[in-house]
Order: sequence, then C-alpha cells, then structure tokens
Amino acid sequence: MEAPRRDDPWDPSQTPNRRSIDHPQRAADVLVQVLEEAGVDVIFGLPGGAIGPVFDALHGHKKIRTVVSKHESAAIFGAVGYARATGKLGVAVVTSGPGLLNTMTGVAAAFCDGVPVLLLGGEVPRHNFGKGALQEGSSHNLNVVAMLGHITKTAMQVPDANAAPTLLRRAIITATSGRPGPVLLTLPVDTQSAQICAPRISQAVSTSFGIEAQPLEHAALALQRSKRKVIFAGSGVRAGEGPRLLRELAEKLQCPVMTTPKAKGVFPETHPLALGVFGLGGHPSAAKFMSEPVETVLAIGTSLNDLATNGWTQVLKPTRTLIHVDIDSARVGRAYQSQIAIAAPAAMFLEEMMPRVRPSSVNQHYGIEHHTDAELTQTGSDGAISPQRAIWELQQVLPNNAIYSVDSGEHTIFAIHYLQAHHPHAFMAMLGLGAMGSAIPAAIGTQLGRPSGVAVAICGDGGFAMTAPELATAAYERLPVIVMVMNDHRLGMVELGHKAHFGRSPNFTVGPMDVGVVSVGLGARTLQVKKPGDILAAEALLRRRSGPIVLDVLIDRTVRMPKNSRFEQLATDVR
Repeated sequence: MEAPRRDDPWDPSQTPNRRSIDHPQRAADVLVQVLEEAGVDVIFGLPGGAIGPVFDALHGHKKIRTVVSKHESAAIFGAVGYARATGKLGVAVVTSGPGLLNTMTGVAAAFCDGVPVLLLGGEVPRHNFGKGALQEGSSHNLNVVAMLGHITKTAMQVPDANAAPTLLRRAIITATSGRPGPVLLTLPVDTQSAQICAPRISQAVSTSFGIEAQPLEHAALALQRSKRKVIFAGSGVRAGEGPRLLRELAEKLQCPVMTTPKAKGVFPETHPLALGVFGLGGHPSAAKFMSEPVETVLAIGTSLNDLATNGWTQVLKPTRTLIHVDIDSARVGRAYQSQIAIAAPAAMFLEEMMPRVRPSSVNQHYGIEHHTDAELTQTGSDGAISPQRAIWELQQVLPNNAIYSVDSGEHTIFAIHYLQAHHPHAFMAMLGLGAMGSAIPAAIGTQLGRPSGVAVAICGDGGFAMTAPELATAAYERLPVIVMVMNDHRLGMVELGHKAHFGRSPNFTVGPMDVGVVSVGLGARTLQVKKPGDILAAEALLRRRSGPIVLDVLIDRTVRMPKNSRFEQLATDVR
C-alpha cells in the first residue's frame, strides 16, 4: 500500500486530533471542522435547543472563539463588524424559528452592503416538520428559508446529514465570491446529531473576472482627454488593493477624488486631490466642484444609490462620459445612463487602467472644506457641547488606527462630515439599508477582529436603547470598546424630519433613560459629557484598555447640519 504524502491534510497520522475520514462522527463536529479549515476563528450567536449540537461541538474549541450575543440581530451585526474589519467571513449561529426571524434586519443590512456573513440556523427534527412543533421554521405557513432567501445570496436547508459538509462549503464560497453577501444554512437538529464520515472537500476555490480591452481603452481615452474630470469612489474600492490603486491612478492623472458616504476613507482625506464626501453628510468642496460642468465622471465601486447621490441629483451627470464600474452588473446603469459600463472588481479595473493612462504634467490641489470648524464650533445656542466638537475631541485623544462604527440617525451626518478617516478601514456605516442598532455590536466584532486596534461605536440614544445589552457582551469578553452616545433625549432625525415636512412633530422621546446608569448596570464604565473639554480631560480614561466605556454626550439640540437636495426631494414626495 502506498504511503500517504507528507503534505496530505487528510492523513490522520499527521493530524492526531482529527479522526479518519472513514471513521463516523457527529455531523455537528464535522461542520465545525469545515469552519476551522475555512479560517473561521470567531463565531457570534445565541444558543437554543434546535442548534444545540453545533454549540456543543464549539464548546472548548481551541481555535474558534464563541461570543454569545444578547440578541440574534446583534449576533449578525457583530459578524458584519468582524468581516468588515478583517476582510474574512463573519459567522453567526442561532436557533430555529424566532432565532432566525430575529436576524432578518441584520441579514438584510449585510445583503444591501455586500458583507460576507454565514448564518447557521437550527431547525426542529425532520420527523416533526409540519406538525406545529415549538419554534419550527420549516412549516408551510412559516418558511424561514424562503423568507431569508429574498435577502441572502443563497438560503438552503440541509436535507440529509451526509450533505451538510458539502452544502456548508458551498455556502461559504457563495458568501465570499463575486459581490460578497450573506448566506443561510438551516440544520435540522437530527441532522446535526447524525453520524457521518467527513468527506474530502477541496479548499481551493477561485472566482475570476475579465475585462475586455476595448472598454478599458475608451475609459482611458475619456479620462485622458477631459480637462475637468472626477473619480467618484464607492465602498467597493475598499476591497483588496483598491485604496492603494485608487491613490496611484488619481495621482497619475492628477484627478480629484470624492467618495460616497459609505466609502469615506478609501481615499486619504488629507490628500491634496481629496474633495471629501458627496451625498449624505457631504462636504462643500465636493458639491462646489460638481456645481460646474464636469466632462467625465468615473464612478467606481458604487451602485450610485440614494444616499450617495443626494437623491439621484442631476449634477452628477457629466457633459460627456459617465464610466460606471461595479462588481455587480445589475447595479451598473440602474440609476444613471452610463456611456461606458464595466462589471468588475474595482481593484482589477484600477490596475488595468494604470498602464493605459499617461501621467499629468500639472499638479493639482483641492482639499476638503467643512461647513464649520469642528474645533471652534464648541456649543450651540443652548450652551451644550456641539456634535462636531464632541467628534473632534474624541479624535484628539484616540490613536489614528481607531475604527469608527456609526449607527443610523442624525449623528450619522455629523460623523460622515466631521470624522477624519486616517486609513481605508477607519469608517464603517451600514448605509445600504440604514437600520438602527448596528454600531455597538459591529464595534464588538471589529474589536475581536483587530484586537490591537481601537473600536469605537458612535450612536444616538435611540440606537443605544436598541442594543445597550451588548455592552454586557463586551464586558464579559473584556473588550475595550468605546461607545459615544450622541444624546439629545429623542429620535432627533425623525423629529426634525417631521417638522421640516409637516410643520409639526410628535414628541419622539427616548427617555426617561439614564444612559450612564444603564451602562454601569451592564458592566461598562461611563463618563457624562456636557461641555467642551470634558472628553479631552478624559484622555487617560479612554486610553485605559480594560473593558467597555460609554460616553454619554449631552449634545446641543439646536446645532443642525445644512439641508441637502435629498431632503428637499423627500419633502416633495411626502406632500
């Protein structure tokens, strides 16, 4: 008999902690084995009877850390934060029925933002299907696989234990290939407990794209001939070598760059060619540049959605050529008619463009302009600290490697506008769906993915109320997450919107809620911020890496951001 090769990973003599592929073992253990081989080292979840065997297989695992969230939605957003911070697959494991249903907002957000997340869900035993078993999600009337199929790249139920490892690998490949996104695999509890033999499953999978030469040549020619041109970069540029290649192409062409709100940071915000953000929370520098005719716009890694375009404003239309590049062909040309449309990863397009354009002989200088100076705009008319001053102070005391997870609300606009992104991954906001309640669990996932970095969540008191229990998760895991709560004691964006559109508003209060007392009860340290200088004085406290800390920032309710065309259009739509 031929001796096994020394580099054969399936040789049991070389992997003493692994059973032979011919030796039956519990399917749940094989599935965890597949996850380990795929590079998974952190799993977020909430246990339940229907997913019990998988959690048992994870118990005491030496290479996979299991983080128990307080709500299934937070488990998904934790996996999203981990995936965004590392570029790896995020994984969440939950029970059947209500467990899976509770994940839907987070799954939909991951789908809209193109984040690779694997959701493993439990299910009742197959012999109880259709009988009305407790927490059954596979019945005809409550088909969670069909429900989640609309907001995932693929949703499957394991029909037989022997198929589970192969379907799991298929789900992982689907989540991480092409335009990334969430996938679902449901596991009846009897299939998890069944004895199977681990199959040979190849880990070598590749997805390739190709771009024809002709559209590349046309794009290069359009950029080369245009005197006024701009690169509009979306979050798709963040993948791989995209940020480096974007900078190199911009410098070679001496072409100004503006980003979508979600892509904030993919181009250095201190660079002389930077115009800042266009769209929600955008900078006057970007708006002013686009107020004059532009011959060519290269929109890359963006779907040109609502928030990115100020409600699909016409000023983004160039006088000659719109070059639209996105990995998803369905999103190319969806909102604006493009003269050159290319379906490809942003990094591939940028790399292909570099040898096709000539370097410019003129050095350009633009730079980002803000509505106000964040350092000098210390308070509003009520005398409390302004949101922009609070953001400025926080950035003065934290290192440049900090990663900011931003929730949805009025504070989002201030964060987009006034945060300075020091590296491509510094800013994270789930703006595709725009759901509240993402920032705190995403920051937890970020901290687990980048333990040496500083993970910061910026949310309003409304978003805090939704996900405050996750502070207990951070405290138990001893994660030094910083949470800044922009507290105006109301759902500020909704109140302001009602007043702008209807001339009046109900009182959408979040209180009575003491953010500090709630935070302490959940295991976090707290600091109440009322006036300028309070955050600067807390530098030592914020740099002490010993668990979560919450800044309860009582912001001035009178400070506003200027209106933009998107809100003017919304006002027209609701009248």
